[in-house]
Amino acid sequence: MALKFNVLEIKQFRAIRQLKIDGLGRVNLLTGRNNTGKSSVLEAIRLLASEGSPSVIYDILRSREEDMGETGESTPPLDADGLFQLSSLFPGFPRFSAKLAPIVIAATGGSHPMNLSLQPDWVTEERQPDGSRKLIPQPLHPSDEQKIVPALVQEIVPALIIATSNKGQIVLLELMQRYAYSRRTLRSEIDEQPIPCLFVSPYGGERTTALGPLWDKIALSDNEKDVVAALRIIDPEISGVSMVGGAGSRPTRTAIVRAAGISRPVPLRSFGDGVNRLFGIILSLVNAKGGLLLIDEFENGLHHTVQADAWRIIFKLAVDLDIQVVATSHSWDAIEAFQQAASEVPEEGVLIRLSRRGQDIIPTLFSKDEMAVVTLDHIEVR
Repeated sequence: MALKFNVLEIKQFRAIRQLKIDGLGRVNLLTGRNNTGKSSVLEAIRLLASEGSPSVIYDILRSREEDMGETGESTPPLDADGLFQLSSLFPGFPRFSAKLAPIVIAATGGSHPMNLSLQPDWVTEERQPDGSRKLIPQPLHPSDEQKIVPALVQEIVPALIIATSNKGQIVLLELMQRYAYSRRTLRSEIDEQPIPCLFVSPYGGERTTALGPLWDKIALSDNEKDVVAALRIIDPEISGVSMVGGAGSRPTRTAIVRAAGISRPVPLRSFGDGVNRLFGIILSLVNAKGGLLLIDEFENGLHHTVQADAWRIIFKLAVDLDIQVVATSHSWDAIEAFQQAASEVPEEGVLIRLSRRGQDIIPTLFSKDEMAVVTLDHIEVR
């Protein structure tokens, strides 16, 4: 099965001025020191796969506490820079009043080429003969002193222009500020994406309540066995897993497991962070069938003794379910475990080191033989 893409290009996104990674594989591990753009690459792929979905943008901002908070209260009109919480997505945290180059993200060289452009600009709302309103980009920017008024008034307002090869969309910055996007369910966000793209955050094992919709998608399918097999890497006594709650007197969802020596099902949380981390990774993986899985800081919560087996099941399911995986790590144990698993399917794994040279981020790809040398001689690639 062909990869979704093997070339990724990112321009003007966060600290990345320009980056091209050529030679991606089915399972990819990004390494490098802090502030070399590893997490930013994952965010760029999320944006690309969602075609610039406002809900994904909001989730990315919120994960780094870059959003303006969730409030439904009416507030006085803000100027463009007050509304421009997207500033953190552009190099140097620019003001909206500056003429900004667009964020451009493209994936090519595979079965699912994609491209995305995000351009802040000024727009006007024009009422159409049928009573609807249409947003029209403006070639000239108003002065900094011009008052920005609510969108109901037909005047110039700041917006984000989102363009892909398939469609264009204009989103008012005023709407980006609102809390509504954060209220969208995980299920609807996944279903709306042109290609399945699941993201596993670095913050532990993910809250099991958020994993309920993912479990519902694979419940009573063969993928349940894959999830149990993954959990048994850490605790061989586990024989079954399920999710309960979500209705009646128990509105929240809880993962429970059956294990040898325990007479009744118990919460998965009782088995520690490692089991919960792996549950979130593998449940996301089997839900990414035919698409992409992104894992930030793979090693979090996983003891070094189980990491090679965890990578092995990721490699196996990625091949079986036609999934392309991109993960990050700054742990030597995770890199060594990745090399062990990749050596068993050498055509599938790619190790990529990101390093900074001035304002540029430079990717270095390691072949199968080079990965073996790296781990044998403990060459620093983090």
